[in-house]
Amino acid sequence: MHVLVLGGTGFLGRPLVAQALARGLRVTTFNRGTHGPDHPGAEVVRGDRTRTADLRRLAACGPWDAVVDTSGMLPRDVLASARELEGAAGRYAFVSSLAALGWPRAAVTDDSRLRPCPSDAGLDEADFDTLKAGCERAVTQVFGPRSLIVRPGLLLGPHEDLGRLPRWLNRAARGGRILAPGPPGLPLRFLDARDLAGWLLDVLAGPQPAGAFNVTGPAGQTTIGELLTHCLDAVGTIGAETVWADEAFLRAHDVRPWLGLPLWAADDAGAWSVDTSRAEATGLRTRPVAETVRDTWAWMTAGGTAGRDYAAGAYALAPAREDALLRAWDTRTGGAGTPDANGRPGGRETGTADVRVRQA
Repeated sequence: MHVLVLGGTGFLGRPLVAQALARGLRVTTFNRGTHGPDHPGAEVVRGDRTRTADLRRLAACGPWDAVVDTSGMLPRDVLASARELEGAAGRYAFVSSLAALGWPRAAVTDDSRLRPCPSDAGLDEADFDTLKAGCERAVTQVFGPRSLIVRPGLLLGPHEDLGRLPRWLNRAARGGRILAPGPPGLPLRFLDARDLAGWLLDVLAGPQPAGAFNVTGPAGQTTIGELLTHCLDAVGTIGAETVWADEAFLRAHDVRPWLGLPLWAADDAGAWSVDTSRAEATGLRTRPVAETVRDTWAWMTAGGTAGRDYAAGAYALAPAREDALLRAWDTRTGGAGTPDANGRPGGRETGTADVRVRQA
């Protein structure tokens, strides 16, 4: 099988190309060469997908059994790519997002309705969620039944470029008192980008039907408490105290869900209610959570990104702000002066402090 990857050097594109090459597939990548190194063994075509001449030059390098679009953000650009590649590719797989269905604000199924957006929309015409819906329409408008739409939710793992899991790993490595969104049993679902890449290649290689697939971890996959435990284990922190602050406190102090504390969905009730039965029926499987966390830390330490400041942004918790919030939590009404059953501050369930100590 000969696969064309639009992108190929980013968070998802990197494992996709690496696994395709490891399977003995012939791979062509198309990108500007500005995001990351090329893969040894892949055929590289340089170009910009926003330029018609570059797309036509790319199409002349075909044909391919399938094109996988990991970099499409604007409907008009995806539409132009699909039109130029229609005669050069057997199938067009587009990596969209659950956001195209209104996630995480609403629970979604494979048959949830797309948000309204035309297939030729530009940057100034809609937000990210809506633009992804327009991108999907662009692909299906051109490739019809030869379209494969893949909608990830949270993607984590090595080479993650948004800093969600890396921020928690760096925070675990600093140790001390760690402010966390309570209670620790809050559910969490995600997909390792490497698992998504492997499943996508399986689908393209098999007789699977086209269509749209929601892809994320299984229901009941893990909790925020378990994830932070895995982070502490991965970095080998000698001592740390996880302080579980409740949602009311965090909101009252302007800690923003998703941004201030990564992976905290708060009142986005649909965040963990995602029907993935269609993808699971075609073989989607997920590796253990601990493996994703451990491998991400190994990548961070090997590549020099451990300690990198992932807390940029107006609502992220810089150390000084986290310390101030911890002091506020300790002095809240009924807080530090009300010990729990173990004699620790914070008698309420979501106010308990989980002390984790390791032997050096």
